[in-house]
Amino acid sequence: MKKTWIHAAVALGFALAYSPAAFAQDEDPPFECDANHDDCGSPDLSGGGGGGGGGGSILIEMTDLGDSYQHADDFSGDGVGDQYDNCPFHYNPDQLDSSGDGIGDVCDNCPGIFNPTQLDTNGNGIGDACDPDISGDGIPNDIDNCIGVYNPDQIDTNGNSIGDACDPDINGNGIPNELDPCPFVYWNPDTETAPEGPECMRDTSGDGVPDHLDNCPFHYNPGQADLDGDGVGDACDADIDGDLIPNTFDNCELVYNPDQSDADRDGVGDACDDHFCYVVFGDAANCLDPLLPLEAYSPDLLGETGTPIRLRLFANHRSVPLKFTWSLVDAPDGSEARIMNPRGTVSYSSPFEYRYLGENVPHLLADVPGEYQVRLNIENVWEDRITGEMGTSASFTSTIIVEGEPTDLPDLNAGCSSTSGSGNALWLVALVGLIGLVRRKGWNRD
Repeated sequence: MKKTWIHAAVALGFALAYSPAAFAQDEDPPFECDANHDDCGSPDLSGGGGGGGGGGSILIEMTDLGDSYQHADDFSGDGVGDQYDNCPFHYNPDQLDSSGDGIGDVCDNCPGIFNPTQLDTNGNGIGDACDPDISGDGIPNDIDNCIGVYNPDQIDTNGNSIGDACDPDINGNGIPNELDPCPFVYWNPDTETAPEGPECMRDTSGDGVPDHLDNCPFHYNPGQADLDGDGVGDACDADIDGDLIPNTFDNCELVYNPDQSDADRDGVGDACDDHFCYVVFGDAANCLDPLLPLEAYSPDLLGETGTPIRLRLFANHRSVPLKFTWSLVDAPDGSEARIMNPRGTVSYSSPFEYRYLGENVPHLLADVPGEYQVRLNIENVWEDRITGEMGTSASFTSTIIVEGEPTDLPDLNAGCSSTSGSGNALWLVALVGLIGLVRRKGWNRD
């Protein structure tokens, strides 16, 4: 056996380097990631393991019912995985569903009434099952002569308690409106000839289409456009595309998309979005376009004095090796704030937020309340995937508002803390020590 102990020392060093602890991902906060919009969670594994990807999946409580280890896929950040969350886009860790219809109370348009379809005829955010005015015409359901049809005038020509707006035979002579030459005036087809005149063809909206043929009799719409073909014209249809999402809440108002998928989170659904640019926490002005050269981003944050504030790193290129450097560029007068672990490397993102490795998690330690500015600088380890250039860099400055009372920060020289970003370097020390010992003992000979 040649150099057996040298080999053993090297093996031990690499074992330490690639152990789950060395590459464990920080758990706070969860990824800016959502399985409904991207391949980053249950039931499909989104990475894990060791190696350069920064693996080491963590078990997210309730993410996939505890069946496997998984990266976060919790859009609302309430600890419940999106595919099992009864309100995936609303924070509701208690998952309260008073009506038992599968829709959580915080996003149910009738939280106390069973209404799994969430039908909302007038698009006012109150489901038909509990809306006192389903048609939205200002007439309560219990006295409305056309409960589901907008008809504020409540005209009832034949006096049968069914408003003209929803009565298939307005004059009550037995001839359907669409076949009656004078639907608004009573005449007996057995004994009379149909009358003629303007009174026969009422046109409330003045658009040239008689009310009984008009798909929006109270709205001017001469074109009679009806995208979803439901008989209600677009001019007055609370759900133009017919996907059961009211226009007010629909991220593609003119395109059928009941799933409301919005992969880049810009508020425009994938079904009608012609440009992908990932929006972090609503900051559309600084969205991340993966088709552009390297871009950096970090959101504005809130924090408290004396409590480490984790600095979050985003980039427009997903899962590429990056070097990062954080610096404090502005702080309140008298502050001795500092950044812990300001430098390091990352290589795994989901989808555009990067995970730090092991203990190497950058934090701002602030000692006085006020406004702090931190700058993130990132650099490609290899070539830029868009330009092909080596070592391209990007930077971004964000603001952190700190509240609380002034406080003294710990003395770094009194312990083992480090700001060098070398949280994974212990294995190197062990390796060098072992090799030195081997050489002194002469164990490297055959």
